[in-house]
Amino acid sequence: MLQGSMGAKAEPNMTEDAESRAYRLMLTQVTIEKLNDLVIWLDEAGRYVFVNPATTRLLGYTAEELTRLHVWDVDPLFDEARWRQHWAEVVERKSFTLETVNRSKAGVDITIEVSSNFVEYEGRRFNCAIVRDITERHRLDKELRDLNETIYRLSITDSLTGLANRRHFDAVLAQETERHGRSGAPLSLVLLDLDAFKALNDLYGHVVGDDALRIIAATLQGTMHRASITARYGGEEFVCILPETSHAEALDCAEATRAAIAALAVPHTGSPVADHVTASFGVATTETGAMRTVDLLRAADDALYRAKNLGRNRVVGRETP
Repeated sequence: MLQGSMGAKAEPNMTEDAESRAYRLMLTQVTIEKLNDLVIWLDEAGRYVFVNPATTRLLGYTAEELTRLHVWDVDPLFDEARWRQHWAEVVERKSFTLETVNRSKAGVDITIEVSSNFVEYEGRRFNCAIVRDITERHRLDKELRDLNETIYRLSITDSLTGLANRRHFDAVLAQETERHGRSGAPLSLVLLDLDAFKALNDLYGHVVGDDALRIIAATLQGTMHRASITARYGGEEFVCILPETSHAEALDCAEATRAAIAALAVPHTGSPVADHVTASFGVATTETGAMRTVDLLRAADDALYRAKNLGRNRVVGRETP
C-alpha cells in the first residue's frame, strides 16, 4: 500500500513537469514570434536556417525565401570569404556584437546591430543572431553630431564675415606660437585695418559698411593662402597668422592683399586716402626662438600704427627676435 501510494503521488508530478515544459515551450515560441528584434539562425555555410516573423517583416522576404539564401545575399558588406572569417570569430569568441547592413528585398539598406552567439545542438553548430534595426539610432546620432558641429562652428565664427572670430584666433595663435617655439620656424602675423571706416559708415550707412566688411573678408580668404587662420579681430580690423613664413614672404602677402582690396574699388568718397576703400597693414615676424603671443601681437599692432601715421593704404613690417 505504501509503494502504491508513492507511485500514485509520483504520477501527478510527472504530469506537472510535462505541463511546465510545454508551458515554457509555448512562452518561448510566443516570445520569438512577438519580438520586435530579429532572431536569425545561420549554419556554418552562412545559410538561413530559421528566422522569426520580425525578420520577414523587416527584410520583406518570406521565411522560405530566406532558407534559400546566404548571408552575403542579404548583407552587402559580406561575401563568402568574410563570412568564413566571421564564422571563425563566432566559434572562437562565442558571443559578441557588431554593426553591419542588411538589404531588404525591395533594395533598401538597413543598418543593423547584430549579437552573434555560438550554439551547438545535436552535433550541429549554428550562429544564433539577435538583430536590431538601428537606422533610427544612427539618424539621431548623426543629427546630434551635426548639431554639435554647427554649434562649434558658430562658436568660432564671426557671424557677419564668416571668418574665424577673435576667440578662435586667440586659441590658434597660442598653438602656433607654441609650435614655433618648438620648431624655430618663422612665424608671421598680419594685422590690417580698413582706412576711415567710421566715415564710410557715417556716409553710406551700416548696411553698406557691413557689405564692405564681407567683401574684404572674401578677398582675404583668396589672397592669404599661407594663413593657418584668417579672423575678424574686431570692428574693421582683420588678422592673419602665417606659420613658417619669413618676414619678406609675409610682406609680399600683405602687399598683394592691400593691392587686391584697392582693386575692388569699393566707393568711399569720405576717405582722406582715396575715393575707394583701402587698408593699412602691420606685419610682424619672429624668425628664431620662442616669443609670447602678446609680444607678437604688440609688434604687429605697432607696425599697423606706423602704417596709419605714414599716410595709410600701405604695408609696414616689424621683424622681431
